[in-house]
Amino acid sequence: MKIKNNNGFTLLEVMIALFVIAVALGGVIKVMGNAALNTTRLSNKTFAQWVGLNQIAKLQIGNQWPAYGEEKGKAEMANQKWRWIQKTIKPDNESKVIKRIELSVWNENDDSSATPYVTIIGFLKKP
Repeated sequence: MKIKNNNGFTLLEVMIALFVIAVALGGVIKVMGNAALNTTRLSNKTFAQWVGLNQIAKLQIGNQWPAYGEEKGKAEMANQKWRWIQKTIKPDNESKVIKRIELSVWNENDDSSATPYVTIIGFLKKP
């Protein structure tokens, strides 16, 4: 009686191992791609928020009392161009000393139907 000594893997075992590695690497690549997209989205959202806060700060510092309605404008931050829409709304209590400001910010390259990166709500007191 001779005992046969196997010192290697069969072709089937190698194929299964390669399949498992390929599936795992595919998942890793997808996760890394999503992380890169999320990083870009978060940085754009941060810059858009700064643009909106800057516009509201300009209104507060300049002692401006904007008319009710909508105003559009553009700004540049972080080597990107942004567009914003400022809506001045009457508060619910019909106050004559406070105005509500809603400021929405988009990247200039986004189409007009895109959701804004941020919408900031602020209140101005009469100067």
